[in-house]
Amino acid sequence: MAGFQASHGAHFDSKQVQTTERKSDAHTVGLHQPPTCPECGSAKVWKDGLRHYGGIMLQRWLCRSCGYRFSQSGLTDKRGSGHSLMRQVCADEKEAKNLEATENPTEVGQRKATAATDAKSVIFEYVWWLKKQGYSETTIIGRSKLLKVLVKRGADLNDPESIKAVIANQPWSEGRKGNAVDAYSSFLKMAGGKWEPPRYQGIHKIPFIPTESELDQLIAGCSKRMGTFLQFLKETGARAGEAWATKWTDVDTVSKVVRITAEKRSNPRVFHVSPKLAAMLENLPKTYGEKVFSAPSQPLDHHRDNYNLQRKRLAYKLKNSRLKQITFHTFRHWKGTWEYHRTKDILHVMQVLGHRNIKNTLVYVQLAEELFKDQQEYVSRVAKTEVDLCSLVDAGFEYVCDFDGAKILRKRKYG
Repeated sequence: MAGFQASHGAHFDSKQVQTTERKSDAHTVGLHQPPTCPECGSAKVWKDGLRHYGGIMLQRWLCRSCGYRFSQSGLTDKRGSGHSLMRQVCADEKEAKNLEATENPTEVGQRKATAATDAKSVIFEYVWWLKKQGYSETTIIGRSKLLKVLVKRGADLNDPESIKAVIANQPWSEGRKGNAVDAYSSFLKMAGGKWEPPRYQGIHKIPFIPTESELDQLIAGCSKRMGTFLQFLKETGARAGEAWATKWTDVDTVSKVVRITAEKRSNPRVFHVSPKLAAMLENLPKTYGEKVFSAPSQPLDHHRDNYNLQRKRLAYKLKNSRLKQITFHTFRHWKGTWEYHRTKDILHVMQVLGHRNIKNTLVYVQLAEELFKDQQEYVSRVAKTEVDLCSLVDAGFEYVCDFDGAKILRKRKYG
C-alpha cells in the first residue's frame, strides 16, 4: 500500500510538473510574442530598449508602420522574481482602488503624443495666420519658436495661467519674456481668446560700438561672400534681412548705386557705395539666383551661424575678444553713430537708416557725443586752384572761409 502510494504520489508529482511546465511555456511564448501597435494596430514592431517604471523593467517597442513608440507591461520584475507582471494581484478594497487609479504607461504615452501633435498643428495654423496678417518672416519664425519652447516645457496653449507659470520659471531676460508674452497675445488674438498678460519690460542698453579698424579686421578675415556682406552692412547701415533680400537688379556696379528694399515698415533707401564695395560685388559668383548673397531656400539664420564661427576664429587669432560682440546689427549701430559724428545732422541719420520715427534715431546723438568727444580735432588744408579744391572736397574736407585769395577747408580727425 505504501508502495502504491509512493508510486502514485510520484506519478501525480510528475503530471503536476508537466502541467506546470506547459503553462510556463505557453506563458513564455505569450510574453515573447510581439504586441500590436496601439496606434495603428500593426504587428510589425521592433524592440526599442528597456525602461524603468515603478521599480519594474518594461520593454519598449517601435512600430515600423507608423513610428509610434510604446511600452509593454508584461515583463518580469527587475529583481528576478520570475513572476509575470500580467498576473492577477490579490488586494483589499482600498488597494484595489489605488490600482484602478494607476494609469497605464502606454495610455500616458499616447495622451502625451496626441497633445504634442495637437499643439504642433495649432502652431502651424498660427504661423499661417501670421503670414496672412502680413508679419515679417523674422517675426513669424521668432514667435513660433517661442510657442514651441513653451509647449515643450509643459505649457498648455489653451490655459493662459500655465503659459504665465512656464514663462515665469524660465531663466530668460526680461526682454525675451516680453517677446514670449507678445507671441502668446497674438496667438490668443487668432484663437479669439483673452488674458491678462504679465508685465515684462526689457532693459534698454547702450549698444556696443566697435572701432572702424575692428570692423575692417572682420571684413578682411572672413570669406569672400561673408566679407562682401559685412562691407555692404558697413556702408549702407542696412538691416541684415534687408541686405539678405538684395537682388542683382538692385545693384548697379557701374554707377556704384544700390537700392535697399525696407523691412519692418521702414523707408526704402538708395546709396552710392565705394569703389571697393562695387568691386567686391562684381567679383561675387552669380550662382545664388536672383539674390546677391542668398540662395532661394537658404535662411538668414544659417548665414548668421556661419558668421559666428568665422568671427570666433578671428577673435582667437587676433587675440581681440571685442570682436565676439560684433553682430550683424552692430554694423547698423556703427553707421548711425558715425554719420551723426560726421554731419551733426539727425535728420540725415534718420534718412540713412530709414527710420520713420526720430525717437529711434536720437540714441545715436548720445553715442556719437560720448564715443568721439576726444576726437573733435580738425585737419586743415588750403586750396589755391580749382583742382586742389575739388580733390579736397572729394576727400571729405568742408569749406570754412576765404583767406588771401585761397580757400580754407577742414576735416575731422576720425579715430
